[in-house]
Amino acid sequence: MLIFLFFFTSCETKKEKGGVVFARVGNKTLTLQKLIDQSSKETVDKSKVPVLVSNWIDNTVLLNKAIEKNLDKDSLLLKKRDSYFNNLVINAFLNQHLKRNIKISKNEILNYYEKNKFSFVRNSDELYLEHFLVQDLSSAKSIKDVLFLRKKNKEKINVLDFLIETKTIDKKRVSQQFLKLFLNKDSVIGPIKTDKGYHVFKILKRYKKDSIKGLDLVYDEIYQRLIKKEEKQRSVVFLDSLKNQYKIYINPKYQ
Repeated sequence: MLIFLFFFTSCETKKEKGGVVFARVGNKTLTLQKLIDQSSKETVDKSKVPVLVSNWIDNTVLLNKAIEKNLDKDSLLLKKRDSYFNNLVINAFLNQHLKRNIKISKNEILNYYEKNKFSFVRNSDELYLEHFLVQDLSSAKSIKDVLFLRKKNKEKINVLDFLIETKTIDKKRVSQQFLKLFLNKDSVIGPIKTDKGYHVFKILKRYKKDSIKGLDLVYDEIYQRLIKKEEKQRSVVFLDSLKNQYKIYINPKYQ
């Protein structure tokens, strides 16, 4: 990522207290500091600045017009704002107190997997594969030859230079042009031409619909499930302890 801090410091654009001024709408200005604050990052990617500036101008113009119509004083909107902010504060408070020191062991994850295997059944066929992409047909054919272990082509091309991803794809979610990956039983498939270039695939594993996903594939998902479960259990105990600190009355009619 290109960080353009030096661009800002050397730029001859007019500056204000918050840094370089990127845009103005009436008496409102967008400075470097405001741009950084809005992106919630310490620096800003130079390539994203035009879009960020354009979005700020659009939003500022719309907000100004909304304020002219006194929508910023609309009671319903103010209630929604307060409710949203209150929920943010509550969630921040709970996260601060409930997520501390939660530890999930490997045995807990394994036990959960063994008891809930059938919740990890595949809904369709899947392929685990390596995906190669080049811009010319000749290179694509060379990659295919190397992947087929045809030694005469091994020195012509380093296939790893063109490996763009290794991932699992789902038959239900794959685009029409790549459906042949599921119909073809070869271990190496391609070249397949698209507007991005020539694609070659090496099939590492095939998984049938209704088969059960291995623990290695669902480990992170189980971990998150157990974290959420522990947080929920903690929240009940924690909330009860907080309630004991207050005098609480409930109208008997509504108990």
